[in-house]
Amino acid sequence: MNQNIFLVHHVKPVKIVRHDKTMKTTPIIGLEVHVELKTKSKMFCGCSADHFHVEANTHTCPVCLGLPGALPVPNKTACEWCVKLGLALGCSINEESFFERKNYFYPDLAKGYQITQLQKPFAVNGKLDIDGHEIRINRAHMEEDTGKSVHVDGSTLLDFNRSGVPLVEIVSEPDLISALEAKKYLNKLQQIIRYIEVSDADIEKGSMRCEPTVNVKIETDSGEVVYTPLAEIKNVASLTGVMNAIDFEIKRQIDQYQSDGVAKNSTNKTTRGWDADKNQTFLQREKEGSADYRYFPEPDIPPITFTKVQVEEIRKTLPELPDQKITKYKSLSLSDYDANLLAQDSVFSSAFEKALNNSANLLNGAIRTALNENQSEIDLNKINATHFQDIFSKKSELSSTAIKQLTLESYNSGTNPLTFAKDNNLFQVSDTGALEQFAKEVIEANPKAIEDYRKNPLAIGFLVGQLMKVSKGSANPQTGKEILEKLLK
Repeated sequence: MNQNIFLVHHVKPVKIVRHDKTMKTTPIIGLEVHVELKTKSKMFCGCSADHFHVEANTHTCPVCLGLPGALPVPNKTACEWCVKLGLALGCSINEESFFERKNYFYPDLAKGYQITQLQKPFAVNGKLDIDGHEIRINRAHMEEDTGKSVHVDGSTLLDFNRSGVPLVEIVSEPDLISALEAKKYLNKLQQIIRYIEVSDADIEKGSMRCEPTVNVKIETDSGEVVYTPLAEIKNVASLTGVMNAIDFEIKRQIDQYQSDGVAKNSTNKTTRGWDADKNQTFLQREKEGSADYRYFPEPDIPPITFTKVQVEEIRKTLPELPDQKITKYKSLSLSDYDANLLAQDSVFSSAFEKALNNSANLLNGAIRTALNENQSEIDLNKINATHFQDIFSKKSELSSTAIKQLTLESYNSGTNPLTFAKDNNLFQVSDTGALEQFAKEVIEANPKAIEDYRKNPLAIGFLVGQLMKVSKGSANPQTGKEILEKLLK
């Protein structure tokens, strides 16, 4: 965890006269987001990284249990995915990096230290745009997750299945100014992570966890500017919880300032827990600084180098990201709302683009060919998107020839293509009973072709053609072929 990024406010303790009616307050919010990568194995050993709803302490070994003499070996895929995520967030990549030990005692940290990165993280200086407001990203660094404390009947049990799972920590600068903006930032971060498929980023399952850091800038009518003490909030388990925790903490800090009139030095940091039942934060401890953790380079892992060529190869694996898709969709004259909605989910976006490609095939196929033959220009008023969608919905029941015919008919006359297809028997018959009857007729009428098929299975093509002839072109050729082969066996 980075402890040195919130160094933007340095004020001495000061007693001021309050004029609450004209006092201006500005929240200053940063977010530390932990994302579990969905690699098959853990960060520094070969144990399965799957820990959700798994029997306690079944995915462990001497490395993730911190036993003496066990040596860590970095997970190459996890390191590459951290770089990939950094690139997706617009970060610069440190070509030379190394791991460090962050020393602290906690029951679920078996080794007594966490392997992480402080001085040279994999990715630095990124940004995310939230409604035109640029939120700077200080870093995206690689580390290992801790174990899990389970509280049962007044006792605390330890489950080390999660210990050593690859974890990327993404640290924003304190650029966020409201709980709603923080939620939008998290939504967008979650969206990007899912687009590049390095994590499920499921907050409810714990594969994405957030720790807001909050204080408030206060400007009095006398012109003085002071800052409330910084608080980091732990144990927030949902996006709604993040908003509620931030809103509560902002109000608590302002109320505290109005109560005692003293703004303490902003370096006086505290860690506060979030109680979702009571909807309030509570003091856990005074905040540690990096010196308290006694960081030093991990002696059992050599430095890690990514060449420019390797970074570019990782960059090539990035898909088209949400902002790029939104820009593309808006260029198609879609509204901001529709463009954002379509890009919200990568699977839904792919479905839209598949439909878009189908439309392009219809336009470039039947309609463009006909227009070229007639040397005429396309008439936009004749393009009926609903008719196109109707054709797509029944694509599996229509031959390519029928699809071209229906497209032209819709364009030329405005006729509903499904009505036209039904009236002209263009739908392919997939009913196995009807096709089996057609197939029996073909077999009975073509004994010579049957003999040919016995010698050469490729001769089935002639029989399929005869089946199409008997059915007057209405048979689904693939289904008909399968039925013929079945009967001929």
